[in-house]
Amino acid sequence: MNRKAFELAISTLILIILGVLVLIALTIVLTGGLERFKSSTKPFLDTAQSSSIKQACSLACDSQDRIIYCCNEYSVDSQKIKCSDSRLELSCELNCQGFNCEAQ
Repeated sequence: MNRKAFELAISTLILIILGVLVLIALTIVLTGGLERFKSSTKPFLDTAQSSSIKQACSLACDSQDRIIYCCNEYSVDSQKIKCSDSRLELSCELNCQGFNCEAQ
């Protein structure tokens, strides 16, 4: 078996695969596919509404207001969240576990 011819076939195959991948990437870039990708991976808190909710939750935490911090639900991008949601990236010492929102 001729090894040199076999190596040439593998390297040619690798070059063809790389060429196809480059063409696919070029097509995505030219058709605006990256804009769609960027908008789908936009951070959760990249809106003015979510920024104001984060500020309100921070104030509730600073004033130790468990009713607002633990019970109030806010709507961000059609998703319901509470101040204790980890996506808000708040560092608060208030513990909502065991707090009964219905009794308040």
